[in-house]
Amino acid sequence: MAEALAEARGVTAASAGTSAGAGDGMAPNAARALQNARGLSLRDHTPRSVIEVNLAVPHRVVAVSPPVARQLRDKYEVPPDELVTWAIPDPYGGSITDYRWCLEQISAALDDLLASR
Repeated sequence: MAEALAEARGVTAASAGTSAGAGDGMAPNAARALQNARGLSLRDHTPRSVIEVNLAVPHRVVAVSPPVARQLRDKYEVPPDELVTWAIPDPYGGSITDYRWCLEQISAALDDLLASR
């Protein structure tokens, strides 16, 4: 959802998870929440692991939660000055309401991040 929201604002983004596994499908409620709230599609999105993304390239790496930030620093050696940490719980496995709430939190945090650059 974060990648789609960023790209809708004209920002190049790559979404990757620390727990995404090969063959993991997209969470259906993520797609529904994004489509219903913003008219954006995840039809072509395939979840990928953070190991599939070159973390040396981005200007900033955003962790949606402190535990993810710790993993990115400790396991993937993302420098602290390039890491932005949000405090948004992962809605994985939750209801459409959980995903919609998460979408709104990501949207607000993204607005704040873009305003600060």
